[in-house]
This record gives sequence, structure tokens and C-alpha cells, in this order.
Amino acid sequence: MTIIQENTLTEKPFKNLNQLSGYIWINGRFIGWQEAKIHALTHSLHYSGGVFEGEKAYNGKIFKLEEHTQRLIESAKSLSIEIPYSFEDIIKAHHLLIEKNNIKDAYVRPLIWYGSESLNLTNVNLSINLLIAAIPSTPRPSDDLSLHIARWRKCHPNSLPPQCKSSGHYNMMIVCQKEAKSLGYSDAVLLDWRGFIAECTTTNIFFVKGEQLFTPIADSFLNGITRQTVIKLAKELNLEVKEEYITLDRLGEFNECFMTGTAAEVKGIKSINLGDQNIIFEDNKITNLLKKEYKDLVYK
Repeated sequence: MTIIQENTLTEKPFKNLNQLSGYIWINGRFIGWQEAKIHALTHSLHYSGGVFEGEKAYNGKIFKLEEHTQRLIESAKSLSIEIPYSFEDIIKAHHLLIEKNNIKDAYVRPLIWYGSESLNLTNVNLSINLLIAAIPSTPRPSDDLSLHIARWRKCHPNSLPPQCKSSGHYNMMIVCQKEAKSLGYSDAVLLDWRGFIAECTTTNIFFVKGEQLFTPIADSFLNGITRQTVIKLAKELNLEVKEEYITLDRLGEFNECFMTGTAAEVKGIKSINLGDQNIIFEDNKITNLLKKEYKDLVYK
């Protein structure tokens, strides 16, 4: 990683996040990248008691920043975390961070976590902390992704609030993605507790049949901001969008498949392996159309 200026994050590829320079916003202060550390007994490090967002800056502007910030606040509320910053404070901190680091294209990560005052589950003296980091964008995997069906399932929404973007939710996602990659696949498709298709490990999933889009009903997984954006774009293009419960035996009906997410944007899926058969999606016409429309929108 080459540093252009002392306070500037480069947008060239790098090996590890800890090799970066620049600044991270932590609790109202800019901390040098190498000095941004937490204590080994940090409560959230042990119990996954934190919430976060994944955002993306294009040409110095964070796409859908207000929506991401509102979701961050709502996620915290759902876990009874009282953030010591207002909506306006968080928005302003994002803008200052991008300006301070003089960065154009970046993946932006706000994180709220409990401090290291105690390891008791509900100690009232636990501090609540907020950081925001901007990581230079790097090339994303190309299309033609191959997926398999994860053996783990999404839990019932009465177990964990599905619209909360909490650290704890992602333990299962890590396991599922690691297993998929160990078997030679790009990612995994997760089913919900009923057996319906839910999502991929960090993205939402769409299927295409002719000029109709099909996507699972977001009652067991995060209703992604990119997902919502793509649905809106599709409708503006006069494409019909159906949110339905989708079973594995329907996959043969579809001629395209793609995933959506802040980091992934819109990525084509080539195949989904069901164990006894491999479903191939031959076309990418609608996928490429929505990919272009999304790219045009984020750089507008």
C-alpha cells in the first residue's frame, strides 16, 4: 500500500487493513489508523454485542448515507443500545471523515460497540462507542458466481430481529461462507427455518424469468438498501417485481440470477448447486441492465 500523503488513504490494492494509513473517527476524534485499537477485554469482542453498517462512497459521496444511518440507529435501538450521538452527528462525522482522508471511492464501516469496563452481560457502566472507518475500494469478484445451499438455516425472526444489522448475526454467515469456499463455491444460499430461499451470506438474491424479477420476502433476513434500490430501478424500467416465498424446486424456472449488496452492488450468479443437480443460469440481459442502471445512479 502506497501512501500519497500523511492524511490520505490511497485507493490502490493493499494486503491487510492494518497496513493502511490515514484516520478513523472514534467517539468524536480522529485517531491515526495505526493507533485505532481496543482493549482485549472489550465486551462486544467477547459477546458480539454490536451493530454496524456497510456503506459505499463514490467520488467522495456516500450513497444512501441517510438510509444507512437511520438503519444503524434502529439496529442499536432493537438491541437496547443507547447511542450517545444524534442522527445529525453521525452524518456530519461521515462527511468529515471522507474529507479528512481525502478519499473518493471507499467502503465505509460505522460500528457501535460496548467498551471494556466489565464482562458482565448487562453492566450499566458499560460505555457505548462509535467508530467510522473508510477503506479504499478494491476490485470486487467478477460475475459468473457459483453457489451452493448452506446446511445451516436462518433462525425464526422471534429469535433475532432480522432487520437489525448486528455483529452476532454474522457468525453463521462466516461459517456458511467458509464452508462454501472450502467446497469450491463462491458463496452460499441460506434457507430460512421453513425451507424457503432467504439470502446469500452478505447479499440479497434475485431471480429473473423473462422480464419478471422474483426475490424472497424479507421476513427472515435484512431488507438490504441495495435490494430496495434495485427493486425501485426495476419498476422504473417497467419490469415486474414479485416478492414471494421461493422454494428450491422452482430454480429451474429462472433464466437469470443475481445478488445485490452495498459491497457487491449487482453481481451475476452463474449456478446454484443443489447436491443432486446443478442449476445453470444461461442469461444475463436483465442483470446487466440493472447493473448499469445502478452504477449510473451511484455516480450521479
